[in-house]
Amino acid sequence: MAKETQKLKVAMVGGGNESFMGRIHRAAIEATGCLELVCGAFGSTRQRSFETGKALGLDPKRVYGVYRDMFRREGKATGPDRPDFVTVLAPNNMHYPVTMAAFDAGFPVFSEKPMSCNMDEAQNLKRRTLMSHELYVSAYVFPFYPALCQLRDAVLQGKIGNLRRVDARYYHGWMGIRLEASGNRSAGWRTDPRRCGAAGAVYDLAGPCAFLAEWATGLEIAALCAVGRPAVPGRILDDDATVLLRFGNGALGTIAVSQIALGEADGIQLSVYGDKGAVHWRQCAANVWTLVTPDGSRTETVVKKAPVPKPGPGRFGEPYGDDATYVAALTEAYADFARFVVADRAGEPYETRCIGVDPALRVATFNDLAARSINPGTDDPTAKWLDFEVPKVELLA
Repeated sequence: MAKETQKLKVAMVGGGNESFMGRIHRAAIEATGCLELVCGAFGSTRQRSFETGKALGLDPKRVYGVYRDMFRREGKATGPDRPDFVTVLAPNNMHYPVTMAAFDAGFPVFSEKPMSCNMDEAQNLKRRTLMSHELYVSAYVFPFYPALCQLRDAVLQGKIGNLRRVDARYYHGWMGIRLEASGNRSAGWRTDPRRCGAAGAVYDLAGPCAFLAEWATGLEIAALCAVGRPAVPGRILDDDATVLLRFGNGALGTIAVSQIALGEADGIQLSVYGDKGAVHWRQCAANVWTLVTPDGSRTETVVKKAPVPKPGPGRFGEPYGDDATYVAALTEAYADFARFVVADRAGEPYETRCIGVDPALRVATFNDLAARSINPGTDDPTAKWLDFEVPKVELLA
């Protein structure tokens, strides 16, 4: 446990100067007090990467034009300067290859979501963790919101009875105009099938909602039916979508997501309804959760130790995330992963709250099914109900 009092070293892939999530993750890494960013391959071009490294004051010798160069050199390092893990902030299509390359170089991985753009890659990543001892977590930070954890405990303890309905809504307005045409990089990759995947708003927003719905209720999605479209002319991928859900216990639900809901910037809203009451949570007021009884009385519980969020400004140009409560949750996720890495290195057990490969594979399955439901084929353009079955991943013979 020699590194308990020494900051763990972090290598970053993606998250350049123009990256919205890059500065959010760096703020969280710094706020942990136990992590230090020491190297990175930050951009889609060498120039962008080196400009970011210079702006961050990093050693120029540890700033790389491409991530494979970084893994080749940093993977050979020994002693206290060697990175302890890699954080992956590149666009969706790069999550899988960067993660696998990091594993090859001997690094644990903290990756932005989703784990991959397609099911073949997602299953192969899962298979890799079965073949060898690899630490992998995905950046779903819901378990690090204290109020949301209290809501989940109430649901799992039966305080609202048998669950009947689960609804999640995630509306953005920042892509309500065609920002990608004017060079906005965050909008650019989210509207590009090569970098985002087979769906737009579904991969960007509905996947996290699917994870939240299952995690907060203990229910598993049994089937889904999705409809979506590109509302902004000139786009290929959906920027507005609705997914109907059927859970294993028979409960119904919806996931409604939009990147073009003008004026919206308040993150996820979750409502869970049972036969004895209901619970509600909003990401824009993430330190509060509400219990509603059948007679309509409402009890709001405020978690005072959590940061108080500021109201969303309905901004254009950037997604949700530049919020004190989100950064605090991401900070806790990084700190928890750091403890996981230290414990694993020492051969000690540690029950991390971070989201590992199995829940991430469920989200990848959800994304794949929702995209297939939206785009069932030219022979039948209508949305379809599809059974939710996570592929069984086994080692190859």
